[in-house]
Amino acid sequence: MNLRPYQQNAIDDVKLAFMNRNRRVLLVAPTGAGKTVMFSYIAKHAALKGNRIAILAHREELLDQISRTLTQFGVDHGFIAARRPVDASKLVQVCGVHTLKNRAARIAWTPDLIVCDEAHHATAGSWARILESYPDARVLGVTATPERLDGTGLGNVFNAMVRGPEVADLIANGFLSPVKYFCPKTVNTDGMKLRMGDYRHADVDKRVNNSRVIGEAVEWYGKLCDGAPAVAFCASIAHSEHVAETFRAAGYRWTSLDSTMTSDARRAAVVGLGNGSLHGISSCDIISEGFDLPIVSTAILLRPTASLGLYLQQVGRVLRVAPGKTHATIIDHVGNCGSIRGGEWIVKHGFAEDLREWSLEGRIKRDGAAPVRLCEECFAVVPISAKDCPECGATLWEELEVEEKQPEELEEVVSPAKIRELERSAKTLADWHQVAKLRKFKGGWAWHQFQKRKTA
Repeated sequence: MNLRPYQQNAIDDVKLAFMNRNRRVLLVAPTGAGKTVMFSYIAKHAALKGNRIAILAHREELLDQISRTLTQFGVDHGFIAARRPVDASKLVQVCGVHTLKNRAARIAWTPDLIVCDEAHHATAGSWARILESYPDARVLGVTATPERLDGTGLGNVFNAMVRGPEVADLIANGFLSPVKYFCPKTVNTDGMKLRMGDYRHADVDKRVNNSRVIGEAVEWYGKLCDGAPAVAFCASIAHSEHVAETFRAAGYRWTSLDSTMTSDARRAAVVGLGNGSLHGISSCDIISEGFDLPIVSTAILLRPTASLGLYLQQVGRVLRVAPGKTHATIIDHVGNCGSIRGGEWIVKHGFAEDLREWSLEGRIKRDGAAPVRLCEECFAVVPISAKDCPECGATLWEELEVEEKQPEELEEVVSPAKIRELERSAKTLADWHQVAKLRKFKGGWAWHQFQKRKTA
């Protein structure tokens, strides 16, 4: 297998970090950058030097994915995982986290290097116990989102961070798909309480698991990407099943995927999505990580989350490139990207391609997010400078050319808050013309707003 240039650069930086006497190194690279390829390459060359390598993953699908990549690299390997025989003669072992935790003391095999896939889990109990069991091993963690669910960093596990490529760079160079964002409506999260860094499941399920929200999801999927391979991210198993039922009732081939299903049943659903026998899958958590099916082009966000990490894991599922795939589509019904408040776009987690400054201490700085607006016709998120919506062609309102006035002609400055108050109370066409005048928009905008409110 040939490495991409950015993969080779990241691997070289990891080697340098270990050479600088860092014992635990975290590699951060976006979903779709090929993290499995990178750590498999590292494992291969470490094994050629006689080192023993344990590669940790927490789901059976991830174990199989890692095994396939190691095989492509020609790496002979064994398993320390449930329902699989152990062969301690292999230098490279693909390990289920819970299995290795329970068997570590009984297996006559000690790793020199531990690789933690999806390393944002590495502070959790089972992972931490494994690292404590092998204090002399070097540790390489890989993740797209180097923080826990509650936003805390991973500095208590790793002592050096290596930054891989940015999503924007991968899109620009054709390694990831361009993204279109649509935010038809938002589920209001006001008053929802947090538990362990995210909204409480019961509160979320109550607000999204209803016919109105799910019906709108089906409607907008049909409008924007009818029949495109899609994944809907849901709040609970019951919600996921409700979503699947509603899509099927609308004529789409859809199934629900959850942790109670057998591995074979989950695998069959993913295969069906890949070969076109299914239009979509709805799921609660089970495909937020490690889901590798490039043909999937649409993410339907139906679970509001306070976790930036979870949001990026979900959006990242549809960014991979595939033959015939021109772009990825994000349909956000729950305000995870952001939402309109008082006529303004308020960023929540932003977009996948926004630049972010990650830190082991958990301090996150969002930077580089372009100012945007929402098209009121098709709900596409478009650049603030756009005169026409690039998706539906609707004319966005234009600013009036205002003549410079003499001091005696100056008018009272009206605050944005006052303008928003007038918008909320506007009922007649004259009211909307007053708002248009204050916003310095043309009369056509006032007519459009009046007609829209009248027919609402």
